[in-house]
Amino acid sequence: MNIKLKSLIISFVFISSNHFFSQTKQEQKKEEDEFAVKKTETKIFEVISLPDSADQKELNKRADIWLKKESNLYKKNHSSHSNNKTECVISFQIKPKIINPEIDYTGKISMKVIIECKVGRYRYTISEIKHTSKNGKATGGSIDNVVPECGTMHITEIEWKKIKGEALQNAKKVIDDIKPIMAYDTANNPSEEW
Repeated sequence: MNIKLKSLIISFVFISSNHFFSQTKQEQKKEEDEFAVKKTETKIFEVISLPDSADQKELNKRADIWLKKESNLYKKNHSSHSNNKTECVISFQIKPKIINPEIDYTGKISMKVIIECKVGRYRYTISEIKHTSKNGKATGGSIDNVVPECGTMHITEIEWKKIKGEALQNAKKVIDDIKPIMAYDTANNPSEEW
């Protein structure tokens, strides 16, 4: 066989295999993108219509009262208030319930809270719920993680479920604080006493 023909065949095979290999990688990446599932985020929200048909300004005032009200259960940070939206980051302290825990995940559970107001109704949204430990070694991260951010060597599966459960209970406590304040008619009851 002619040397030129051999080199041409070898070059063709080499180029074809590279093209096929790169095409396979591209197709594989495309398949991964198609089947990539967007991580679901836990969002707790509810739209509540109020019987007193309060205007937006009144509901904004109520949301502002909630924002300024201090709680013994949690702290509010990074608060802001715009036209019809009040938001802040809430943090709860968390620690193991036993005296000498095998794994110390002491730290905080934080969540973003938004209250949006319209005439006669408002919506609260609680999102970005996550666990952060003081020592940094046993940080679980988002409660949507199946496995904690630090891995199961630092937080076991059972402990991670407990942390997630406590985070959701804390979110419920925030909701229980929001609802009565947002239902309180400050226009007809001008006293700031709750």
